Amino acid sequence: MLTAGACTSPVARATRDAFGARVVRATRGVQDTRSVLRVRAVPRVPAGRAVRAVLAAWKSEIEAFYAASALGDPSYRRLGQGVVPGSPEDDRMIAYLSAQAASGVVGPATWQIGNTRVVSLSRSSAVVTGCSYDRGSHVRSDGRAAPALLGGGAGLTGYVSYMTEMKGSWDIERSVASSEPSPSPAGPCHRFSARALMAHATTASFGADAPVRATTPAGNGGGAGSTGSTIWSSVWWFGSPLGPGPYTGGASGGIELCAWHDIGSSLTGLNNALAGAGLPASFWTPPRGGGYPGIWSVDLWGAALSKAAQSSDHFDLVACPRSDQVPPTGDDVESDMPPAASTTGEVMHLWIFWDTVPDPSASSLPPLVYDALAKAELPAPIISTSPWSIDEITDSTIVNFPTWLWINASAWRTVTATAAGGGLVATVWATPTNVTWRSDWDFPDPRDDPEGGITLSPESLNLVCSGPGASYRASLSPAAQSTACESVFTQSTFGTYQPLGASISWQVDWALSNESGVVGGEGLLADSVTSATRPLRVLQVESVITQS
Repeated sequence: MLTAGACTSPVARATRDAFGARVVRATRGVQDTRSVLRVRAVPRVPAGRAVRAVLAAWKSEIEAFYAASALGDPSYRRLGQGVVPGSPEDDRMIAYLSAQAASGVVGPATWQIGNTRVVSLSRSSAVVTGCSYDRGSHVRSDGRAAPALLGGGAGLTGYVSYMTEMKGSWDIERSVASSEPSPSPAGPCHRFSARALMAHATTASFGADAPVRATTPAGNGGGAGSTGSTIWSSVWWFGSPLGPGPYTGGASGGIELCAWHDIGSSLTGLNNALAGAGLPASFWTPPRGGGYPGIWSVDLWGAALSKAAQSSDHFDLVACPRSDQVPPTGDDVESDMPPAASTTGEVMHLWIFWDTVPDPSASSLPPLVYDALAKAELPAPIISTSPWSIDEITDSTIVNFPTWLWINASAWRTVTATAAGGGLVATVWATPTNVTWRSDWDFPDPRDDPEGGITLSPESLNLVCSGPGASYRASLSPAAQSTACESVFTQSTFGTYQPLGASISWQVDWALSNESGVVGGEGLLADSVTSATRPLRVLQVESVITQS
């Protein structure tokens, strides 16, 4: 059953104050579900209309809460429209939904809400009770029932909500939610029938309102991940004889700097970045005593910032090689996080910075960045093919035969450079992303073919390979090796050599720091390209196929 009250964060526990306890005791005595208790008249507003407005606002927000849980997304846009911003209810919902999302849990797809009543009403405040029934949350990856703490198991949930009138609308300020064993006892779920519920239940249907969510990698965190497969396996080493970082494992003589990564302003983006940062499983596991420390602490801190974000505000996830490089937690810093480990075992110290200073656009970067880019010596590819020689004709292959394509593996590396001036240091690092192979020829007249070819069609190669390609090894059998980068030419080059080109695309990142290594901006430049060509002759070999 979905009960956000089960998320025992400090915020949720704070809702259980003495005043709340008195109201709960009062509603436990309610037996007549058709009556509205202790409703005081609101001047110039008919009591029936005021009650309907309060109940409609309450039910709309509870429906949005269920929808956000079914989506597994605390940033669902309809969530929070009927909640006082920054209130205990706001924090409670975000904490619970973030706990579900971080644990790979989604809420039920159907639910039923009923027994709604106003038990107290004045000009600016109201107390509402209600009940819901659902079949329980489940783990997204395999459909298993979720732990009870995260809404697993079918059942009833009773609500006591305190609402405030704000600018003509009724918003929830705080709620006490509790699981109810049955509809028999007095209370919000008294006489709430569960027999035909699902026939009248609300089924999640989001349409255009469904958010587009990044896929969260699987890992030790119950679906939230702990792979360490992202950039946190690298450290920036400024002043190294090899040039500035990043390098895995360090470089002799360098100064260790922190790696910064702009991950946007949404909670979904923040959680996805954390999922690949190599954090231990304990970071994603609900602690017994509440939501601190761990993902709940991070999301509670980030939720308020994300909601108030301006267009350029964003989270920076920072990975540092030393713990003394991590600042203390504050209004714009969350650093209460365990150390993370990369896939190669390096320990990184993570913290999150709420960055409200817009990064300069590529069109307005200081010239220092481009000075650094000019110093980056990006290697051109060296092209190889197999076959590469046919009957002592070099740089050749044959038609209708798989031709392997590859470049030198030494070019497939991160290239870095730096430039300094005016108290600033600009660092760029270029990472190869793919290789594009191109070649074209067309000989329409058979008389142009000294090899006597008769199939005359244009040949065009435009192939993108995600890596440098595999080199063919003559010492191995064909069955023992394979490649993902090959082409089958169907037309010969009619006795001529045609240019075969290969181009490496480079993703170029930049960062600006002061001379002490404090980063003041980071981003992407336009991709760079390095290219090379070599001659290629495609032979048409006549053959006879026999079958024994």
